[in-house]
Amino acid sequence: MKKREEEAKRWYLQALYDLKAAKWNKEGEFFETACFLSQQASEKVLKSFLYFTGASRETLLTHSIFEMAVHGQKHLDAMREILEYARELDLHYVPSRYPNGLPSGYPHSFYSGQTALNAINSAEKIFNIVRAFYEEKGLRHLWEDG
Repeated sequence: MKKREEEAKRWYLQALYDLKAAKWNKEGEFFETACFLSQQASEKVLKSFLYFTGASRETLLTHSIFEMAVHGQKHLDAMREILEYARELDLHYVPSRYPNGLPSGYPHSFYSGQTALNAINSAEKIFNIVRAFYEEKGLRHLWEDG
C-alpha cells in the first residue's frame, strides 16, 4: 500500500501544478494551452486515484479521462458525477496542440477564453471528487509538496 500511496502522491502533486499552469496560461490568453493543461491535470489526478486504488497497468496507460472515470466508478460511485466533464476534457487532448486536429486555422486562433474557463472548471470538478476521496481516507498529506 505504501508504494501505491507514494505513486499517487507524485501524480497528484504534478496534477496540482498542471492546473495552476492552466490558470496562468488562461490569464496570459494562451487559451489552447490552458485547455490542454486542464486535460493533463485531470488525467494526472485521475491516474493518482487509479494508482492508489491499484488499477491495472493497461488502465493506467490510457489518456482518456472518460475511460479513467468509468474505471474509477468501481471504487467510487461519485466518479459518475464527472463523466460529462471528462468527455469535455478529452476533446482537448489533440486539437489544443496540433493544427491538423482542427478543420482550419491553428489552435491559438481557435480557442477562446470561455473554452479555457470551461476546461479549468471541469478540471476543478474532477479534482474535487478525488480530493474528497483522499480526505475521507485521511490522506490530506498527498497534496503537501515535499
